[in-house]
Formats: sequence, C-alpha cells, structure tokens
Amino acid sequence: MRKLFRSVIPPLVSLVIVMLGNGFFNTFASLRLAADGAPSWVVGVMNASYFAGIMIGSIYVERLIDRIAHIRTFAIMASVNSFVFVMQALIIDPVSWTFFRFFSGFCASGFFIVIESWLLLSSGIKSRGRLLSLYMATLYLAQGFGQFMLNLAPIESLFPFAITIILSSLSLIPVCMMKSSGPLLLETSITNIFQILKKAPLGPIGCFIAGMIMSSFYGLAPIFGKEIKLSVLQISQVMGLTILGGLALQWPIGHLSDIFNRRKVIIGVCLVLMVLTYALFLSPHYPYWLLLLLMIVFGGISFTLYPLSITYTCDHFSDKKIIGITCALMIIYGTGCIVGPLVSPLFMTIVGPSGLFLYVTLLCALFIIICFWRVLHSKPLSEEEQSDYLPLPRATSLAFYLDPHSDLGAEEELDEDEEGDYLFGEEDEDEEEE
Repeated sequence: MRKLFRSVIPPLVSLVIVMLGNGFFNTFASLRLAADGAPSWVVGVMNASYFAGIMIGSIYVERLIDRIAHIRTFAIMASVNSFVFVMQALIIDPVSWTFFRFFSGFCASGFFIVIESWLLLSSGIKSRGRLLSLYMATLYLAQGFGQFMLNLAPIESLFPFAITIILSSLSLIPVCMMKSSGPLLLETSITNIFQILKKAPLGPIGCFIAGMIMSSFYGLAPIFGKEIKLSVLQISQVMGLTILGGLALQWPIGHLSDIFNRRKVIIGVCLVLMVLTYALFLSPHYPYWLLLLLMIVFGGISFTLYPLSITYTCDHFSDKKIIGITCALMIIYGTGCIVGPLVSPLFMTIVGPSGLFLYVTLLCALFIIICFWRVLHSKPLSEEEQSDYLPLPRATSLAFYLDPHSDLGAEEELDEDEEGDYLFGEEDEDEEEE
C-alpha cells in the first residue's frame, strides 16, 4: 500500500498545483470582466464557453492519451493552459476571452482525464475506494483554497495572470519526474440517452439541472457578490467555503441515500435546496455572517445532486452498462453547464443580483414537480435493489472506475500482491513504446 500511494502522490500534487490556479482563475475571470463593465450575460456566455470546452475535451482527450500517453498529454495541456492565460493577459476583451476560455475548459478536462486514468492504472480493486476519497478531497480542497488567492493582488493588476501561469507551469514538474508504464486502455461507449430517459428519467433530468445550477454558481456567484458590495476578501471566502462545504456533505447524504429510497432522498435534497436558495434570494438584507453560513450549506446540498442523479440512474441498469451510462450522463450534465450561464443572467438582469438564487429556486421547484409526477406513475426500487452511492466529482466518467463496486471484468482486476508489478514508475515509458 505504501508503494501504491508513492505512485499516485506525484500526479495528485500536479493536480493540486494546477487546480489551485484554475480554480482561482475561474472566479477571477468573472470578476475582471465585471470590473471592466461587462454585463452579467457577457460573463455568462464566457463561462458557458468554458464548460463547452470541458464537455468537448471529455470526448476527445482520451484519444490523445491513447496516442502519446499520460505524461505527454498532461504536458501539452499544461503548456496550452499557460499559453491561453498569457493571451488573456495580453488581450482583455470579452469576445477574445470567450474564445480563450473554451480552450481553458478543454485543458481542464485533460487534467481530469489524465489524473483519473493514472489513478486507475495504479490501483487494484481493494484500493479504489481509498483512492476515490483521496482524489475527491484533493480536487475539492485545491479548488476551494484556490479562491483565497483572489486576495493576493488587485483584480485590475497583471499579478493574477502571472500566478496562474506560474502554477500551470509548475504542475508539470511532479508528473515529468515520473516514469510511466503507458496508458490504461479503457473501451467506453455511450449508452443511448433516450433509453436512459425512458427507463429512469429523473437521473438525466437531475444531471441536466445540476449542471445548470453548478455552472451558474461558479460563473456568476462572484458577480452576485460584487454587485451586493462584498469585498474581494468576502467573495473569496464565499466561493472557497462553499466549495469546501460541497465536500463536507458528500458522504453523509450519500449514506442516507444508501439507507433510504434514493428517489425520496433526491426529493428531500431538492426541497431543502429550494428553501435555502429562496432564503439566499433575500440575502442582500442579511448580515454577512448569515450569508456565508447559508452559502456553505448551499454548497453541501447542491454538490450532491449530480452524484445522486448518477447513482439513481445506475440503480435501474445492469453493471455492464454503467460506464456507458455515466458517459451519457456526463454529456447531459455538460449540456446543462453550457445552458445554465446563458439563462441565469436573465434573472439577474430582471430581478437583480440575487436573481441568481431565484433561478435556482425555480429549477428545484420544477424538478420536485417532475419527481412527484414520477412517484405517482412509477414504482420505486426497494432499498435492496439500490447500488451503493458513488460521490463522483463533476469531472469525467473515468472516476467511476475508482468505485470498488464497479464491474471492470476479471481480466482487469489486480490482486493486492500484484499491484507493485503494474504501478507507475516500474517500467520506463520509452521502453514500452519500442
């Protein structure tokens, strides 16, 4: 086990470094455009472009890994990522930034896929659960603490660009010091989306709504904070602690969904989220400490909707179709991420900055109505038929393979004693290519 963790620490350190910068820059980009006078809908379009890049990247990056392996793929993504940030520092324009943010999203999906497949190649069936937990904690902590770098320099300065470029470049060092035994070849296929909608419609609808909510939060919550006169320090606290709150409640709510009927848990989560976001809709009149507390709870509740929807869908299909289903649901989630930042600015324009949370309230109300309609027209699964909750990060479907309950086939499993023969660093990449 010690050898296992030694083999995964370098890629996880690279992930921490690059996501500290990317997580920080996602919030900074929204604030910088707002500081230059861009309306909320322009910020929304820019963020929709970023999530479009993530969705496209999740489809094509695996082919690049198959061709040139993990380390070179990560190096290309980090280099392009740094180049894009340099160009954004030189050309500060909403149209150009929308174009550049697409490539930032593409690179972000590359980081996720490289690290997730790297962890898979390093793990056996007995260690996947621990690696999934470690990956989840690493990703959320890096994104959360990255928000506090907003306080290092004025928003209008070039320092935020510099620190992001530095972090993107430094992320290359840990992975480039490793040897690789080559990419893990995973054959994935996308299950027909209409088949999923027919058998378990709440799952894909929940993924779509989760995408609309989360992309709007990441892109427009900083604008909400700026327009209600929060300081940069307060905005960084709101964003960072909300993301960390999303990590805190993943396992408690997931455990509840394993004990009770998962459809009821989804309805309960949406009811709480609806009440909570309506309270946040009125938050401009609240003291700051209350707003911050509500946002932390918002993160804890809202971040569970996507993995709950995925797990609910998987309950209705055999294990052999799970990977194809998660791929399809990732596309649905990505589509929601693109649509969300395009729609939510309309509420902010008509109602005011807190219209962002009224938008989420209405989405939750709509989903609750759909859930109750399904309760009346379909029979729920018993607790015994439910699969175990998987707290999937909103990255790629590869993370599903880290679930110790996923069915990869006997030929792909590694014994605990055999793990050392397959770990990264045991075989030189160049030798294998020969």
